[in-house]
Amino acid sequence: MNQSTLNKFLLSRSLYYLAKENLVSPSGIRLSIACNLLQDSVECFLLALSEHVNAGVAQRTDFDKYFEQINQKIAPRELPFRARLIALNKLRVNSKHYGLEPSKSELEPLLTTVWEFFDEVMSSNFGKAFATISLVDLLRDNEKKEFLRQAESAFDSGDYANCLILCRQALFVTFEWHYDARRFLEGKNALGLASLGSKVPYFARDRKYIEDNVKEPTDFLIYDHKDLEMELMKNGVDSVAYWNVWRLTPEVYRANRDAPWIVKNDFRKLDSDGIKDRAEYVLLTTTDVLLTADQKQSRTRSPDYRRYYLTLKRDAVAVYSKASKSSPIEQTTPTGIRKLFCDYSIAGLDGSGTFWRVGHWEEDARVNGFVHEEDIDS
Repeated sequence: MNQSTLNKFLLSRSLYYLAKENLVSPSGIRLSIACNLLQDSVECFLLALSEHVNAGVAQRTDFDKYFEQINQKIAPRELPFRARLIALNKLRVNSKHYGLEPSKSELEPLLTTVWEFFDEVMSSNFGKAFATISLVDLLRDNEKKEFLRQAESAFDSGDYANCLILCRQALFVTFEWHYDARRFLEGKNALGLASLGSKVPYFARDRKYIEDNVKEPTDFLIYDHKDLEMELMKNGVDSVAYWNVWRLTPEVYRANRDAPWIVKNDFRKLDSDGIKDRAEYVLLTTTDVLLTADQKQSRTRSPDYRRYYLTLKRDAVAVYSKASKSSPIEQTTPTGIRKLFCDYSIAGLDGSGTFWRVGHWEEDARVNGFVHEEDIDS
């Protein structure tokens, strides 16, 4: 389902709920509004379905032709409730063009019919209930999508505090984890592995700085605000929307994917006064932010990730800080470590041959730097 189709389904659902709200009124004019909205809801749904199955239904197509053209594409199946929905269309024509107000007794059964129509068609064509569709469907399958799914369920069940927390967790796994300074606690700037993928400011990649400034788990997130603003801009994300969600949701943290979540139970952000409105805004805005970033990233092309290795000729090979024999030797390779991770080779700075960028990370054996071609076996 593409975004255009999904948007039409979501609009159809919104129109249905507006029709339902107007139907509770005893006012004749409100009943006419309900009738028109309900018909618009069905028409929008059929346009979305036509787009999905490529039935070629145009916006000016006669209503009864919608069924014929779509049925041709989904044969041998057929759309259900055709006669009842055409009856709804006649009520709309009488209301809109001739000023004949529909009765509540006519519309209430049709409201039920329309929802059953939506549910049955959605189930047979997409394998899901009509009530469950959302913009979250457009996200690629990953952890943030699951958090947003859970946030939607929490909101629907009235658990607005958990909705806020889940939205912040979705934000964490998308953006915030890159700024986790815990990895640099191992000392000596945690060479190599800790730096991979990290966006922690360089001044914070220091054990003493972390020990002096981290007072609670969520303090491990140390932002480089300029870098984050640039990332949001490159992904087409509205930074105001991002920071609004950041301010409205409680801080969360986890040390790694297998670790339990820690939530800062911020009383002001979780106060029940106005929490439903805040949760609704946060859910919609978080979905929009993550969808925008996800679609931008899905259009980005890069080589598939693979690991490459090389083998050294001997133990105690010199590891240079730069691709140059005149650069300082950072270390020699530990005894017994002959196979190293390597992501590229490049000509040296001083014309002394080819150098290979290597790495190896174990608790008691770390390698990070450049080795010369004369020390490479294969």
